Amino acid sequence: MVLFLPAIFATGLQGRNSTAASSPAQAGGTAIFAIAGEPGEYHMDAVALFNGKFIAPFSDEQKDAQKSFGDKYFAPSRTYRLIFGGGQAGSVSVTKWSEGCNSIHSEITATTAVRLGGQVRALATNNESLGNRASSRRAPTEAERAAVMTLVKSIYKQKRTPAGLMSQLKVTNLTATDLEGDGNYELIGSFMLTAKNKYERDLFLIARSSNAGMRADLVKWQAYQPPPEGFLSSIDFIDHLDVDRNGVGEVFAVQGGFDGYGYLIFRKVAGRWREVFQGLGDVC
Repeated sequence: MVLFLPAIFATGLQGRNSTAASSPAQAGGTAIFAIAGEPGEYHMDAVALFNGKFIAPFSDEQKDAQKSFGDKYFAPSRTYRLIFGGGQAGSVSVTKWSEGCNSIHSEITATTAVRLGGQVRALATNNESLGNRASSRRAPTEAERAAVMTLVKSIYKQKRTPAGLMSQLKVTNLTATDLEGDGNYELIGSFMLTAKNKYERDLFLIARSSNAGMRADLVKWQAYQPPPEGFLSSIDFIDHLDVDRNGVGEVFAVQGGFDGYGYLIFRKVAGRWREVFQGLGDVC
């Protein structure tokens, strides 16, 4: 059982990240951005700065740091490399930036053949040496989808989901991508099941082929009663990028919250996927 209101939205960044927020002038290093929106209306958020470790670019209370970051990284015509499927797949150019409720956001134009929109998101970075392997991201095959759904249903059963609710299971998004650059595709998906009383069962999954089926590498399970406003804390895939250059891409995701959202980063450590970073998106 998890609380619906993640601490990331209740307390800001203090105590939730592996490192404290730092000013952009002090942090330097690699900047990682998240891209979302629909064609003609793309926007970009700062997720983290990386200089040996992930650092929050600013907190919700650091208005001066937000302005400094916006002036430096979101200046009009600033261009960044668009990352899709772990590799470069075009570029983005900033048109302008503005303040949100507790964060800042930039509007961008994208030059890419990738069809972004809805659950299909991407990353961007200022680092010219990252994401130089081939982009690898596609829709799953029918066989892959069937194998994943068998695994997902078994996970929901293990979590004591009533059999009568299984027909309500929905796929929010399911993507095949090569996280390790070895030619073998992992499956990353988000799934939700809403009962009649609105009780929510959400799953964020990283899986890989194993013999004739699929095995789970990461299971991020949430079961909770949303507030009357209906805000969900579900987690959805953005993309991956091998920021620490260990051969395995870090997985970037976005998580909903009470009237807001935040960003998560997962890293494979000693053969296991672990959540290594939480950062603020915006909270109104």
